[in-house]
Amino acid sequence: MTLRHLMIFIKVYEQKSITKAANQLHLAQPAVSLVIKEIENHYQITLFDRMNRKIYPTFHADRLYEYAISIVDLFEQMEKEMENCKENGVIKIGSSITNSHYVLPNVIKSLQDHYPELKIITYVNNTKVLEKQILENKLDIAIIESQPESNNVIKIPFMTDYLTVIASKDHQLLNKNNIDLSTLVKYPFFTREKGSSVNTLLKSVFQTKQIPINFAMESISSQAIIKNVEYGLGIACLPYMLVKSALKQGSIKEVIVPDLQIKRQYHVIYHYRKNVSTIINDFINICIEFGKYHQDLKQ
Repeated sequence: MTLRHLMIFIKVYEQKSITKAANQLHLAQPAVSLVIKEIENHYQITLFDRMNRKIYPTFHADRLYEYAISIVDLFEQMEKEMENCKENGVIKIGSSITNSHYVLPNVIKSLQDHYPELKIITYVNNTKVLEKQILENKLDIAIIESQPESNNVIKIPFMTDYLTVIASKDHQLLNKNNIDLSTLVKYPFFTREKGSSVNTLLKSVFQTKQIPINFAMESISSQAIIKNVEYGLGIACLPYMLVKSALKQGSIKEVIVPDLQIKRQYHVIYHYRKNVSTIINDFINICIEFGKYHQDLKQ
């Protein structure tokens, strides 16, 4: 028993004629008769009494018609709803904190321009948590600041950023040349929270040089870190995109540290078994276009 059986039965029932039903359905009359016979055999009932070259619905046909109409109507509603979901669905997007300040608002604006009725749910956390959410299918897609660890994650690079050491505009470090890592640790050092890609990368750099470092502040708020630097309470190392505005305003200055001239690749990630819908594919393309426009943030 298929939906096709029910749709043909409905037409025969309403027309009270196999010939008329066949003509309207653009089917051969024997094909329509066969479908009716298959339904009757399936349920072991008689749907139509055949008298004087006419057919008359039986009680069983009346009952089947009530169900068939409901089933076909529900199916058509489902078809329309699923069609609407192509443009009016839901997408769950994860973003690292850095990306949530700079990349995500621009990307979401472009996505909403393409899909005005799309419901967008965003989740902001550090890279490790986002990757875990992707693997557990709690997010459709995410943008992160480092390489994912799992082989079950598809990664698409879309933009390059730099780690930048910053200090207050009158900090004594600005008068020094050839600043190395051992010089930086003499000052209160602020950075992002534990588990963030920035924090992990900085610890790795200092460990490689065998220089102990204890961060004076580890915060999820980049703006709080920048404010503390502005007040001369310490120095910090943050992604350039987050300090670019403050540098242009002159409230902080960049400290050139050769050992911390680090480029980072930003990635769009999703589970390798994820069904990449049109919306997800468009999101990826928007990120790539954004990355091309902002390919070198320091230029």
